[in-house]
Amino acid sequence: MKDRKTSPWAWIPTLYFAQGLPYVAVMTISVIMYKKLGISNTDIALYTSWLYLPWVIKPFWSP
Repeated sequence: MKDRKTSPWAWIPTLYFAQGLPYVAVMTISVIMYKKLGISNTDIALYTSWLYLPWVIKPFWSP
């Protein structure tokens, strides 16, 4: 059987996918929760934009 050598760079797409999962989960769950609470679409946009803030300012505090 041949030894198949994979590139050490093969894990990078998986890493980026894993980094995006928390963002998708927070945004999806928050929109569903806000809709069930009867909040207007305008307010939902405002509140979810505040939830997005940690990902926006992350480059300022990351090494």
